[in-house]
Amino acid sequence: MLAIRADADARIGLGHAMRCFALAETWCAQGGEAVFFSGAALPDPVLARLDDTGIEHRTFATLDTGAEFAVAAAGIGARWLVVDGSFATPGYLDLVHNAGLPILLLDDAASAERYPCDLLLNQNVQASPDQYTGLTGARVLAGPGYALIRADMRRAVPPRRIPDRPQRILVLVGGSDPGGHLEALAQAAAQALLKAGLGDGHVDAVIGPASIWQPPADAGPMIAYHRCVTDMAALIGKADLAISSAGSTVWELSLQGTPMILGASVPVEEPVGAGMAARGAALYLGRFADCPAEQLVAETVRVLQDSDVRRNLSATASALVDGRGAERVIDAMLGIGAGTGIS
Repeated sequence: MLAIRADADARIGLGHAMRCFALAETWCAQGGEAVFFSGAALPDPVLARLDDTGIEHRTFATLDTGAEFAVAAAGIGARWLVVDGSFATPGYLDLVHNAGLPILLLDDAASAERYPCDLLLNQNVQASPDQYTGLTGARVLAGPGYALIRADMRRAVPPRRIPDRPQRILVLVGGSDPGGHLEALAQAAAQALLKAGLGDGHVDAVIGPASIWQPPADAGPMIAYHRCVTDMAALIGKADLAISSAGSTVWELSLQGTPMILGASVPVEEPVGAGMAARGAALYLGRFADCPAEQLVAETVRVLQDSDVRRNLSATASALVDGRGAERVIDAMLGIGAGTGIS
């Protein structure tokens, strides 16, 4: 039994919850069971995925200090605990340890004073075990080889074709778009298509499941806004270029070898975008809030007009992720909990 503790809402987005879901989904596919705990009600799209997979969800009625999760996890007979979110301070994890069960902690920043856990996962491209030296006794899993990607994104990934004349730009800002960047990015993408001489091109802009923003009634003939997307893999597969925030979606785009222009919607995305750029797997514009529209349009035009740039970005990104990250994480969990197996 896997006990997971993560949250999702319009403020923090869906990333923490969805990558934990990807792990739980793989755990269950291998014959195990999982229960998902949150500090508040989860958005309907997350609940729907949990229900479809047969994963029970429970919400804490009072503030969870770590002690509450420890008691709840022990009560369901959990064998592993998974914790993901900014609430997971060292003090919180100390109380979770009272359950006497191994803890997998997901981290993005390597900024805590210590990490009292048994297995530590940082799936980001800039991550290294060396970042955690002296901060934890846990085994550290670092890099996008461990990226947690849900099953519907991994099925039948088609070969990426890089056309000389690209037609479609996909715009993504995560599950909630806390900075309100989607419309400006979509408009910039449309302008770039026109300036690149691709007036018959198209922009697909995805409204995150936790976003309450409503698109304009007339966005123009080149832009289509999509809400409640049920087949994101297909939408990614159609895109010749993606303009995206540097969150968990980066690994889904990488899996399909999608050429990417990235920006940061929130601070935790900044090192991811910079790391992808350093590896040659994406172009990075810095914070979206600080990036002039003219710069975004100019960079997008440049990439649209250079198939070699898009080809190199695609090949480098696709080499980072193979879709088997969740399996590798579970193998590491079973190695630490030898003899317990999945259940």
